[in-house]
Amino acid sequence: MTRHKRRLLNRVVAVGAAGAVALLAGGQPAGAAPGSADVTGARPATATAVEVFTVPPAVPDQLADDVAIALETAEARAEADPTDLAPPYVDPTTGRIVSGVRASAASTKVAYAGAGIAVNATDVDDGNDDPTQAGVESDKTEEPPPAESTALADPESDQIIIPRMFYPRTPAVKYSLADLTAVQDEVLGSDVPGVSSLYAASVDAERNRVVVRASALTEQTRTALASRYGADKVAVFLTPGADVGATVSRDNDANPFYGGATVHTNRGTCTIGFSWTHEGEHYFLTAGHCTSANTDVRMPRYGSSKVGKVVRDNWNNSTGSVKLSGQSYYSGDLALVKMNSGWKTDPKMYVGGPNSSGSRVVKGVASRSPKYGDKYCTGGTTTGEQCGWKVVDTKVTIRYRDGEMLRNATLGERLGVCIKNGDSGGPVYSVSGGKVVAKGIISGGGQYDFGCTQLFTDIRLAEKALPGIVKKR
Repeated sequence: MTRHKRRLLNRVVAVGAAGAVALLAGGQPAGAAPGSADVTGARPATATAVEVFTVPPAVPDQLADDVAIALETAEARAEADPTDLAPPYVDPTTGRIVSGVRASAASTKVAYAGAGIAVNATDVDDGNDDPTQAGVESDKTEEPPPAESTALADPESDQIIIPRMFYPRTPAVKYSLADLTAVQDEVLGSDVPGVSSLYAASVDAERNRVVVRASALTEQTRTALASRYGADKVAVFLTPGADVGATVSRDNDANPFYGGATVHTNRGTCTIGFSWTHEGEHYFLTAGHCTSANTDVRMPRYGSSKVGKVVRDNWNNSTGSVKLSGQSYYSGDLALVKMNSGWKTDPKMYVGGPNSSGSRVVKGVASRSPKYGDKYCTGGTTTGEQCGWKVVDTKVTIRYRDGEMLRNATLGERLGVCIKNGDSGGPVYSVSGGKVVAKGIISGGGQYDFGCTQLFTDIRLAEKALPGIVKKR
């Protein structure tokens, strides 16, 4: 089946040449205040001003599966006791998990944070970014559901597996997880001078602080951040000229539909992320900013036919991420579409370029949340498959140019082709044994002087927040 280039609604982060400043409608540099001096380079923290850095930190190699799972356990401990425990991380020198504890906390909290973590990762296979052709299929046909397995039991399935033990280091720290996430949640919507140039905020666990990304910066903003939050509690990553905006972009897919295909919505044209199932019905997942609740969706091949309807959407098209009813957490940028009678989705996903008809089977969902250094691929209607991405930040809050806030997102970077308008809603994934491991849903991205940036919602958040699961085979 011939496939045509796909277009789609997307949130874009575009960065100009070094030193450039994003301009507001009136021509004033974004965030500039009269009489305030522009900051154009790195600055150390002082008693009255926060640190500024301009070179992105080196991203480590992807963590071994057992280390990543142990880190996830440590993260769950911190989330269960955010007032006394700090966000944990993996020491890049020793490879040991570090779970900081507030200096004033009781010794029982230290014992809790440092308790041994047993991990058996022999069955974990989250894959990697794999641009090879192993497992790629073509000549799409509608296939019946797979037959029930008749394989005999594994004669070695009762063998004894000795888990690996991890014992986190528990240094005393100044700020707890609650302290830092409070700053992250507030800073982009605060009234500090120059806030319009601050566009992303995330927790830097290793340095026990919050890092705010800025497209432009003044000394007035540096000192205001220090005065409001503390000079050691916040740092600024200056990316001159960064512009977070909103614009609207794999065509001609046939029923049943695959992930990575183009879909038309009331907001423009978007990419299907992954096929989805709930109570035996057919659904698919895309980005919330691509849709509005209770609206119809269409597929290019079938013209004006209404193939499905948006049944869940966690994005307010004026303000950004919202908490779904009954939930206490933000779940990024998601929309769930239920297929109308006769229309189906299949547990496969398009790979290759924007005109490719090749696909891979989806084997399942990542067994853990994204971690710093993870490698992955993206698939979108405009740029097709792009691998070589690395996670550089997790649980990020980002403010788009139009003021909408994306919350609880993952940030990745790479060199080469960046995602473009129309890739929104598309799949984020790795490849294992020739099959796709679902990682997330594209929300936005763009280009910096040092490469490309990309934002996505963790697929595990989708399975937690929405009814149903990713289809797999």
